[in-house]
Amino acid sequence: MSTCVPKGSRSAKSAAAEVEPRDVDLQPEVKWHDSAAGYVARLDLAGFRKEEFRVQVDGAGRVTVRGQRPVGHVRLHREFQLPPAADVDRIAARFDGATLYLTVPKRPASGAAEVVMETMEDARVAAAAAALELETERERAAGWDRGSAIAAAVAAFALGVVVSHRIFSTRNG
Repeated sequence: MSTCVPKGSRSAKSAAAEVEPRDVDLQPEVKWHDSAAGYVARLDLAGFRKEEFRVQVDGAGRVTVRGQRPVGHVRLHREFQLPPAADVDRIAARFDGATLYLTVPKRPASGAAEVVMETMEDARVAAAAAALELETERERAAGWDRGSAIAAAVAAFALGVVVSHRIFSTRNG
């Protein structure tokens, strides 16, 4: 449904500004990869810089990711529980500018054979993390990020207002 804007009352820019979100709360999805040696959790944080968010892990394995981006008043808050086998003392995090990767090893197994298997699984976990990173790059190349989608929606709305105004002004004028 389109709205008619009386001639000269508002510009398309001010109409678009009214629909622009003021405060946005993000809860990014956590994508998991599980192997015998550990887990890799991936969160899409496109648009955030490393300084704009924090990752905290408590002793019970509860992970909290919080942040705020000053532009657009975007807040980030995501909490999730690590699996019981996770070794919370050896978690490693890496941020590539758009995606946060948390590598969470499982508690070490006892015995020499298990140590060898764990080392092999560590290599598999690293390969899985690289595969997830490649998948993220493909997704990013194939689609729009959230900010681009919002900008496109605002632009489409503003264009609709302008076109509707012209149609109604030529019919009624």
